[in-house]
Order: sequence, then structure tokens, then C-alpha cells
Amino acid sequence: MAARGLDRGDAVYLMREVDFFTLAEAAHLYTQKLFGDVVTFVNNVVINYTNICVAKCPICAFYRLPGHGEGYLRSPEEVGALVERFAKELGVTELHVNGGFNPFLKPEYFDELFKAVKKRAPRVVIKGPTMAEVAYYAKLWGMSWGEVLARWRDAGLDAISGGGAEIFADEVRRVVSPHKISGEEWIQIAEVAHKLGIPSNATMLYGHVEREEHVVDHIFRVKELQEKTGGLMLFIPVKFNPLNTELHARGVVTRPAPSTYDVKVVAIARLILGGALKVGAYWLSVGKKLASTLLLAGANDLVGTMYNEAVLTSAGARHSASVEELAAIAREAGKRPALRDTFHRILAHL
Repeated sequence: MAARGLDRGDAVYLMREVDFFTLAEAAHLYTQKLFGDVVTFVNNVVINYTNICVAKCPICAFYRLPGHGEGYLRSPEEVGALVERFAKELGVTELHVNGGFNPFLKPEYFDELFKAVKKRAPRVVIKGPTMAEVAYYAKLWGMSWGEVLARWRDAGLDAISGGGAEIFADEVRRVVSPHKISGEEWIQIAEVAHKLGIPSNATMLYGHVEREEHVVDHIFRVKELQEKTGGLMLFIPVKFNPLNTELHARGVVTRPAPSTYDVKVVAIARLILGGALKVGAYWLSVGKKLASTLLLAGANDLVGTMYNEAVLTSAGARHSASVEELAAIAREAGKRPALRDTFHRILAHL
């Protein structure tokens, strides 16, 4: 069925009616046929330039409102120095950088930020911020999305983060991210970035208030975006961890989704996407043990080492993993680990 192409109805039926083991086995066989047994990941560091954000998303445990005592803004020089240290000490090849909707920032801040990183660590690829940040700062500065993206590209930005996608369906976004851009706007900004030569990832935050049809629709829209632009590099399902979030405090989401649901989400992603994109097993959101299982359910990338990650860890996720640890996760699933760069070129088989 997957080989001839699923439609939305097929995919929803599979998610609802087929047991997770059967779905995983089918997705794994399909992945083996399309990609073989190599599992990739990048050696990267995550640096949040600020945690000051006015979006007030009820899914987020990371942000602080302006004036909060725990709010911060890193200087471009500080970020550049951190990246240089991680590159020298741990060999990172990618900076994943994002923050929040900080109303005090000027366009020059990002010019200086990206230039500082390139000056201190010229071989490190800069990936980020998110589509949602592009939209916010474009509105704040009276610029178009394309103007913001082109300016960031010219200052040193190499790729765009896939964050902020959440679930594209409006009825879900009204609950989980009511003050962010719509799902359609996220896709439109991605199209602008891709036309400017800036590739991106795509994410999906699941395990909160969505239903199966929302998951399926989101993945199909990612596939359609890839067919249109070819600018996506990786699809990353991200499990929602409710700890310390407003949704948890209000009793809307009381616990993480079961691991059987994680398996189904990853499996249906592979069955829908086919060979269009790799699917990530995001160990930081599901845990390292389950990540290994997801490599037997359709995933074939472990995303990255994610040194210094703070957003998911503020909601209870575990911290970073070394290159050796990620390689071990792949081997545990009987896969062949390979270190890649941001653009999925193999750097070394491990």
C-alpha cells in the first residue's frame, strides 16, 4: 500500500486500526528498501540566543517574559566564543541556534550574531532560527519574510531550523501555540527560504491534543512542500513533554503520550513520506532507549548530539549525547552509524 502511495484516508486508518508492531515492521522494511541500514546524525551544539519571548505558548517551559529575573540575551561575542569552544573541544560541525520573540532586538543583532560565529568558527554551519522567528522579527522590523531571510543569509546563516511547525491544523494551534503563525504561514516561509537557497528541516510536535488525522495531514503537507521545493533535509517528529508547561498546569495534558504512539507516529511518517525524506528518531524527546526502537519503525536519522540543548530539557528531557553514544544507539538496533554534516553528506562511518 505504501509503495503505491497512501492517501490521507489510508494513513488515518492505519494509525487507528493497525497495531503498532505491524505498522513498525512495515515501515522498517520500507526504510530498508529505500535507504538501507545506515543511520546518520550530525555533531552539533544548541545555543539559545535569548529566552525572552512574548509568544507565551502553553506548550513551552523555556520562555521568560520581558522583565523576568531569569530572562537573558547572549551577546554575539558570547555565542561565537561558545561555538568556537565546542568546535575545538568536541568537533561540532553545526550550530543550531534559536530563541524567542524578543521585542527588544534590532536587525543588527542577528547580523552581528551570525558574523561573530563565522569569524570564530568559520567551518561550523549555522542552522536556525525558526520560521516563526522569521515571521515575528519581520513584523517587528517592518520587513518582508524574504528580506529578513536574505539579510540573515548574507550575514552567515546556512540553513533554517524546522521548529515552530507544531501541528499545522488550526484547531490544534489554537490550543498549543495561539499567538504564533499559522501552519500555512510556516509552509509559505519555508518556501521563501528554499527559493533563497536556504534549506530547512521540518518538525512536528505531537503527543498533546492532536488526533490521528492531524498527524497525517501534517506529514502530507510536509511531503507536498518537499515535492514543491526540494528544500527540506530531514523530518523530525518531536514528542511533547508536558512537565513545567501551562498545558500540564491546566490539566489539559497530564502525561507524555505512550511509547506505542511514538512508534505509530514514526512509522506512519515513513509510510507517507517514502523516500522523499529521512525521518528522525529524536532521542532527546523520546529517550535514548526508545530512539533505538524507532530505528526499527521507520526512522533512519538520530538528528544530532544536541550539546547544550535547553528548550526540551526545561520540560524534563535528558541532556546531550556524545557521538559515541548515538553510534551505540544505532548499533543496538542493528544499524550502521554514520556521522553526517547538516546537508546529509557522510563525513565518517563509525
